[in-house]
Amino acid sequence: MTGPVTGPVTGPVTGAEAAVEALRREGVNHVFGLPGTTIMHLIDALGREPSIRYVSVRHEQVAAFMADGYSRAGGGLGVCMASRGPGAANLSIGVHNAHAESVSVLALVGQVGDGIAYREAFEEMDLVRFFEPITKWQVEVHAAERVPELLQRAVRTAVSGRPGAVLVSLPQDVQTHPVDVAFQSRFRPSPPAPDPGDVEAAVRRLASAERPVVVAGGGMLGAEHDSHLLEFVDRLQIPVVTSWQRKDVFPNDSRLFAGSLGYGAPPVTDELVRDADVVLALGCRFSEFATKRWTLLSADTALIHVDVDPGVLGHVYVPAIGICADAHATAQALLAALDAAPGGPHHDARTERRRDRAEAVRRRYREQTRLPDVPSSQNAVSSAGLVEALRHVLARSGALLVQDAAGFGTWIQRYLDFTAPATFYAASGGSMGWGLPAAMGIQLARPRDRIIAVCGDGSFWMVAQDLETAVRENLPVVNVITNNFSYGNTRDRQRTAHAGRYVGVFYDNPDFAEYARLLGAHGERVEKDGELVPAIERALASGLPAVVDVIQDVHEGLPPDLVPPAAQ
Repeated sequence: MTGPVTGPVTGPVTGAEAAVEALRREGVNHVFGLPGTTIMHLIDALGREPSIRYVSVRHEQVAAFMADGYSRAGGGLGVCMASRGPGAANLSIGVHNAHAESVSVLALVGQVGDGIAYREAFEEMDLVRFFEPITKWQVEVHAAERVPELLQRAVRTAVSGRPGAVLVSLPQDVQTHPVDVAFQSRFRPSPPAPDPGDVEAAVRRLASAERPVVVAGGGMLGAEHDSHLLEFVDRLQIPVVTSWQRKDVFPNDSRLFAGSLGYGAPPVTDELVRDADVVLALGCRFSEFATKRWTLLSADTALIHVDVDPGVLGHVYVPAIGICADAHATAQALLAALDAAPGGPHHDARTERRRDRAEAVRRRYREQTRLPDVPSSQNAVSSAGLVEALRHVLARSGALLVQDAAGFGTWIQRYLDFTAPATFYAASGGSMGWGLPAAMGIQLARPRDRIIAVCGDGSFWMVAQDLETAVRENLPVVNVITNNFSYGNTRDRQRTAHAGRYVGVFYDNPDFAEYARLLGAHGERVEKDGELVPAIERALASGLPAVVDVIQDVHEGLPPDLVPPAAQ
């Protein structure tokens, strides 16, 4: 997308005004932040720009998490702001999560003025060095006339290639300095196209394989399922698994779908990939959890790896064919190459064997993802009961599901199906507290949709103060809190790794439903499986931000056969 080249704006503007105008020209319409001294001029300029909504939060990490959710839900670049020092450090939690998950986020941070820098000024820190390990690019702008140039470059960097987080640091005196500025045209570089020879070689490998598998990762995310991938795997009868926390990139009701990799995957999913003779990986990075600490692929497996980032190819597994290109464009090219291959459509005996194998895998997958009969105690809700309730409510309401970094996520990964794209958002970066803020950002990006966020009690309590933000900004997200009065993931690891010696994992909680009502939100408290569906539906119907406090047994945890990764 491009825009006209423009000359200097009429009359001098301040560096802060130039920054806001650059954001406007780049299509930014939401900024999330917490006010502070070194960004007060930026906030003032934002307040005078009617096309950009500034959302004030109660903790900087929430601003970054909201920007993350907003960006991944299709709202455009997520922009978060914080003041120097402690504010920037708080912001870094969410910036790290966004960068780890390839989400385009711009962190705009105020800095002490150049006139007092390097004198241990109040809350001074080297922001560029601090953010360097967790961002794609970092810059501190020391001349007001360069604000548009460097800010627009940062935006392009965040959204191009493999998306990620970027930092722009603006010293306070740069923000107030008046200057004539020029703005660049808005453009986005096109992603690389796949090499035709590599595509043809990949098709030959896949068509001649006996046990091929496709791994569809975050590079296949989109508003619609990729029709080229759907047709390609159907023609060759190749089963598909998705990467960790990306379960909605392929329709889960397809007879070729065989699960999502990672923590919570049913055994058949891992076995399918381990047994493969050829793996086509589209837009995935083979993370630690997805690969069970990089034990998933056999040395005998031929890997065809497609990713827009050349640094990903060969980083973990050396591919037989490495294609540096957009995953969607490559899926389209693979289908075209299959059509053009000698012999035309592939309906040979090998394809029929693959069809039989895919059907057998699908049967095993359905058996292994049947909800276990785990009875709840008299005054606590079972995880199986919560999954069943979510199935019912999601089907009836069409709501989107947001999953925080919580132990209950393993139940979602294994037992909940997502048939439509862009209906499931999960924190694979590991940051607790992501769920509520991300859900608020997603709500702003998709205002017509209903959002249900499933959060652990430990995660929710880290950001609970910003339920007030949801009330103030009229964001009717429903927070379902799995309340087992413990840091469940760590508790499970202590049980298996340290013979049940629990240290620091149990605590008390307030009545979250009452807390919600005190803030003007809707609150429900549930202690029995049968109460879940009516409570969640009342929360949705309220039209308010809501909390459904789901009381669970203090030892409620993983699905019956799952062992925590740290104990394997």
